[in-house]
Amino acid sequence: MPAPKGAPEEAALARTSRRRVRVFLLTFILCLAVGLAWDLQRPALYSASASLLTVAPPEVDQQNVEADIQHVTIQKQRLLGRPLLERVARELATKNPGAELPGVDEIRAMLDVSILPETNLVELQAQGGDPALLSLLVNTWIESYLKLREEEVAALNARTVDVLREQYEALGKKIAEKRAALNDFRENNQILSTERDENQILSRLKGLNESLNTVNEEMVKARARLDAVEAAIARGETVVPEQDKRAYAQMVQRAQELREQVAEMNRRYTKQYIERSASLKVIPEKLAKLEAKILKSQRSGQDYVLTSARQDYAAARQTVESLRKQLEDFKAEASEFTARFSEYQAMQEDLAGLELLYRELEDRLVKVEVTNRAKYPQLQVVEWAYPPEKPIWPHYWRDAGIVAGVSLAVALLMVWLVDFLKPIARGTGRAGLGITIYPANAALEQQGQAVAPALGKKNSQQALPGTGIAELGVDRIARLLENADPFARQLIALLMSGLSAEEILRLEPSHIDLEKGEVAVPGDPPRKVGLAPGVVDWFEREGCPWLAWSGKDHFDREEIDARLQLAAVDAGLAESGQIDAELLRNTYLLYLVRQGIRLSELETIVGTMPARELLDLGRYSPAHAGKPASEVQLAYPLMA
Repeated sequence: MPAPKGAPEEAALARTSRRRVRVFLLTFILCLAVGLAWDLQRPALYSASASLLTVAPPEVDQQNVEADIQHVTIQKQRLLGRPLLERVARELATKNPGAELPGVDEIRAMLDVSILPETNLVELQAQGGDPALLSLLVNTWIESYLKLREEEVAALNARTVDVLREQYEALGKKIAEKRAALNDFRENNQILSTERDENQILSRLKGLNESLNTVNEEMVKARARLDAVEAAIARGETVVPEQDKRAYAQMVQRAQELREQVAEMNRRYTKQYIERSASLKVIPEKLAKLEAKILKSQRSGQDYVLTSARQDYAAARQTVESLRKQLEDFKAEASEFTARFSEYQAMQEDLAGLELLYRELEDRLVKVEVTNRAKYPQLQVVEWAYPPEKPIWPHYWRDAGIVAGVSLAVALLMVWLVDFLKPIARGTGRAGLGITIYPANAALEQQGQAVAPALGKKNSQQALPGTGIAELGVDRIARLLENADPFARQLIALLMSGLSAEEILRLEPSHIDLEKGEVAVPGDPPRKVGLAPGVVDWFEREGCPWLAWSGKDHFDREEIDARLQLAAVDAGLAESGQIDAELLRNTYLLYLVRQGIRLSELETIVGTMPARELLDLGRYSPAHAGKPASEVQLAYPLMA
């Protein structure tokens, strides 16, 4: 079993603890004092604010006024303008005679205006170290702005009334001149009425057009009647005057009756009988006379109707031509009158527009005079400023907490930095774990000149340039063994004896022969590896071989690396996350190669290896390599 630590080691640990406490307290108190001094020496900053509506509030029966972004922006610039701030400075001096007050530039630096989005509201703010002065400054600022606005509104109202009255009088004169010119124009051009059709020339023109349309219709009808008469005559139809139609119809009917009598008479009597009878003989004679009369009536009626139709058509055409001539003769006069009448109507429209503008101007003037905006405020103070009770900056308690946290972090960092920079003292005898820990140079001296190149700096005359195989320095391995538990110490001993992690996983207590000081490594082919005397002590418990991981569940390659890294963390190694089984085994391989061992015999110690890995290791061989294994120190110095 390993021997307990002695008094020197306990004293060293006590000194280290006291040093850490002193460094921590000194750093923490110093940082905390500096931070709190910086925190508390900062002057308090107060803020006072007020709200202002930049437009007149709406009447009870009116809708809310929409936000006017341009107007609000202009008022913001005016609130921060130098003329208003100079007035504020004068008002402050009047209210506080003899007091030390800020100047205009200082007041400008203290004030700010914020526009509330989508509203006509602005927030007036003042920041400084005197809370009473801030509220007084903001309220004086508002009062000065109110007075300025009242003066501006009064002046603007007076100017507006003067301008409107001047425009009103000038427009009245112009309307009178327009009205007189319109009357003269109407008299000179014989315009009797404002209605177009009521004027003589246009009325006559309208009558001629209506008469021409009527005569045209009559001419068309006369022509159609003439065409109908001629067509009837051409077809052989009977054409008689309208007044003769009744008499003509009676003659035709009488002739038809006589024909029927003659036909009946011819059927009943012979021709000789008819000629001898005086009563019968007269019937054919009457028929002949009647037919002659009908024929004469047809001819005379046809001539009359045709002549009458031609005369009507000729008369209608003559009338149309006469009216057209009159219309043509009158058209020039009518056109000139139409132009004059249109000009007259345009003059009327101009006069009506001027009269409308005159009435609007009159209404506006009356409203301005009646309303008198100077009597009513054009803005509203929503909230006045009050003296602030708490500062808005700095946050002393919050910043004090931050200072305390930063001081704690700096103190811890300083403790770590001091431990990191302080060299690690190592004893020359056995440590409390039962092993002897040597400084690198001392170990090499004890092992002789054959071992020195293996643990010192790389020999400047290697066979080939190094390829950068990772290894762990002897001082790091010493710290690792010093702080390792039995589990990790056994793993380190086997890895630094030439076993791989896979071979350790297959190892059983029966494979260890403590009497001979060797391990029978299972594999293909199996081999035996010697154990240094110090290593034998780590595997002996009550006279029997003992493996710390016997009976452990989930013992695998990851568990091996995790155990080694835990030991590195306990040893305070910065590269603890990089330490694993492969790194320790490579360190042992480089230890053998730098002694000049023959590479072909290296496999008898560490097991079968790929030729590529052997070639990489060969680059670390000294210039005169090729020693057999019997001439090389196989035990790592720290394991002796």
